[in-house]
Amino acid sequence: MTADASPAPRSLFRRSLGAVFAVLFLCWIFLVARELIDIRVLQVRNGQAENLLWAELALEGARDTHADARQLHDALQALEGMREREWRLKGHRTPFRVLQVLRRGEVLSDLQPDLTGRDRVLPQETAPGEDERWLYAEVRDDARALVVRRWQERPGDWHFSLAGLSYYARPLLYGLPLLALPLWLLFRLGFAPLKRMGATISARSAQDLTPLPATRYVELAPLVNAVNSLMARLQQRLDREHEFLADAAHELKTPLAVIQLGAEGLDQADPRARDEAKERLRLGVQRATHTVHQLLALARSGADTLDLSKVRHDLVDLVRERIALAVGLALQRGVELELVAPDELPLWINRESLCSLVDNLVDNAVKYSPPGGHVTVTLAEAAEAVVLTVSDQGPGIPPELRERVFERFVRLNGAHGHGSGLGLTIVERAAAQHGARVELLDGAEGRGLTARVGFPQAQG
Repeated sequence: MTADASPAPRSLFRRSLGAVFAVLFLCWIFLVARELIDIRVLQVRNGQAENLLWAELALEGARDTHADARQLHDALQALEGMREREWRLKGHRTPFRVLQVLRRGEVLSDLQPDLTGRDRVLPQETAPGEDERWLYAEVRDDARALVVRRWQERPGDWHFSLAGLSYYARPLLYGLPLLALPLWLLFRLGFAPLKRMGATISARSAQDLTPLPATRYVELAPLVNAVNSLMARLQQRLDREHEFLADAAHELKTPLAVIQLGAEGLDQADPRARDEAKERLRLGVQRATHTVHQLLALARSGADTLDLSKVRHDLVDLVRERIALAVGLALQRGVELELVAPDELPLWINRESLCSLVDNLVDNAVKYSPPGGHVTVTLAEAAEAVVLTVSDQGPGIPPELRERVFERFVRLNGAHGHGSGLGLTIVERAAAQHGARVELLDGAEGRGLTARVGFPQAQG
């Protein structure tokens, strides 16, 4: 089965050029339509007014000459000659006309054009009036019983003929080829900055994520800004990956060295030495496992905030679940865990990220509390926020060092256990992804440490 062929690439250059020609064509259509409407409406009205005027002038001539047929004919011919000269001076063809002068129903004069070879017939004189080919005007002199009938060619017939339509088409047929080359050159020049930008990006190596230089063209500025924003995000992602690799190499050196020493000690003949080697091996594996988990949590917490999907979840239920998982460590260290919370607190959260936050806060509190100590986890609503606090009875952190402990791999002197120094870094990043901020405060009665996280309720 053959794969579907990919669609042929489209040319923005040809599309823009074609759009210009389409607009020119539509403008031509509009102007021709306007001209033809003008011919059908305005020129017909003007032609009828002219026809009536010349009919009245013919009537004036007939008043003085109707008694002599020859004199009447010459007067009407002279009048029509004036009309023909007027049209010639205008530079137009003289419209055909039919002129009759009647007295008491008798035709005194009848001027008709020569229509031989013309696609036109004379009007029906027996039923005078307008038709689709002729305009009609009739004037009377009742005192002399004179009637002048005048038909004039209705304007516009030529315009709707093949010759007329070709007359209107000539500007388009001659103009478009003449415009094609200048427009093509102008569009080539107009698209040149875009081509140069594409060539600049193509010439870069995969490691070069420096921003593109600012453009002086308003139309290209959004594209340049979008590309630079994408490069900045890619650079941040690469920096995080490099940072993660450096962190992993740095943190795994110690547990791997312990594992190596433990593995080498297993070959000792002394049972006591072998037992010590096994213990070192167990501790090394435990610490390496913990470090790997923390590094993975740190990498996830560094994901872009925009990629963080959230669901509405009961925060009380989630915290109760995470505390239940920490009970084993608490029992091992002889620490009591307590949850103080309402029945439910719905909140928009990313479950994986918030689980890391709660796990690290509770884990730190249990680890640094002395045997017989007490860890209290509290959830409450306050001023359009949901506040999570974790209080322990450990040694606490001096106020001047509370900002520094959020840095990666920072562990205070004299700290117990084999932590990685990543827990509070993970907590801070996870809180930031939820629009929250972590505060480290003194514990109750000045003993221990209280970690406070305030989540805004209007999120999601």
